[in-house]
Amino acid sequence: MSPAQSKQEAATHYQRGIGLYKESNYSAALSEFKAAQAAMPGWEVLFNLGLCQRRLFQYGAAIASFERYLGEGGAKVSKDRRAAVADELQQIRSLTAPIAVVVKGPSAKVLVDGEPVGNTPLAELVLLGPGKHLVRAERDGYSADQKTLEVVSGEAQAVELSPISLTAPGHVTLECTPAGAMLTIDDAAPARCPLQLDLSPGTHEVLASADGYAAQRTEVIVQPAQPRSVRLTLVPMAAPEPPKRPFPVASVSLLGGGVVVGGLGAMFAALANGAGNELTALSKTNGTFDAQALAIQSTGQRNNVLAWVFIGAGSAIAATGLVTLIINLSQQPVQVSFAPTASGVSACGSF
Repeated sequence: MSPAQSKQEAATHYQRGIGLYKESNYSAALSEFKAAQAAMPGWEVLFNLGLCQRRLFQYGAAIASFERYLGEGGAKVSKDRRAAVADELQQIRSLTAPIAVVVKGPSAKVLVDGEPVGNTPLAELVLLGPGKHLVRAERDGYSADQKTLEVVSGEAQAVELSPISLTAPGHVTLECTPAGAMLTIDDAAPARCPLQLDLSPGTHEVLASADGYAAQRTEVIVQPAQPRSVRLTLVPMAAPEPPKRPFPVASVSLLGGGVVVGGLGAMFAALANGAGNELTALSKTNGTFDAQALAIQSTGQRNNVLAWVFIGAGSAIAATGLVTLIINLSQQPVQVSFAPTASGVSACGSF
């Protein structure tokens, strides 16, 4: 762009700025005056910049613009204009308060109400008007720190900011119920609770375990340089219920059946005994051993055989039921062995 074009562009922005300033649109006017200054740098526009900055409560920037205007303009600044600038500076200084901004650590960018004022260490105090102001410090690789100040005209203040490294570990305190539980963090070696340690920022997995308790797994989120306290409560494991034993239907049935069959045997035994008594009575009276006596004798013999059969079967069935009932109640394995004998085969059972 030729000097003539730059001059024309600067003049256009300057005239727009004058119009916007008269309309009290100070923010837009400031932008136009900055554009005019960029197109053709000159000390004359600095006065307009200072006026806009003061109206926008950017007191520190306004003082810097006015002082540059007087310094760069020198003798070219008229007496009336110099007096006007001096009056502006006096009013600004009477309204403002000097603020010392200190940021711990390496150099950081300082912003006041969202506007950058420089990098630390700041060469000058920051001048702020009365009211609330947000002072913020930013540094690459760090989380920003900020504070709100209540500024009163003429009262100096100092603000200290400490951006935190995004990789700074956080101090974590772990407590457990029951005390003494074992903790495993991110698959590291187990350690006994309670436990205090520094962990890197991020999410960590913690596994707590203790005898008689259900293990608990949880995630702990650690913020950079921030302390964190976590309590883990383990739940006692319920005692296992004893296995429910089914009712020994078969055993009881066998036992009951054996008693019934044995009872039938006893009944036939009683009948056989009755027949024997009749025959005994007949022989004592020298009665005739006729067909009726033979019938009584035959019936008695039959009943006697049935008695022994039923009693034997009932005893065997009842014994089987009793043995199986004992086995079911004891729940012990039974070993049965068979061995040949002279009279047959014998069975031996062990519990």
